[in-house]
Amino acid sequence: MATLDPLRLWIARLIAAKERRRRQLAALPFPAKVRLVVRLQQIVAPILRARGRHVRVWQMGPEDPLTGR
Repeated sequence: MATLDPLRLWIARLIAAKERRRRQLAALPFPAKVRLVVRLQQIVAPILRARGRHVRVWQMGPEDPLTGR
């Protein structure tokens, strides 16, 4: 059972890191969340197109109307 202790510690650290990341993402303003979704769409689009799927990535202007960036 002693060999599981380092494994359990490692898993506990992973779960804690995952929870911290979730809280960070939840705290982001809405425009930042939309930018993340668009970035994920850009990443996955070539893969889906290679599989023959029609993909439409949202287009965002150079400036965000809510933040001015």
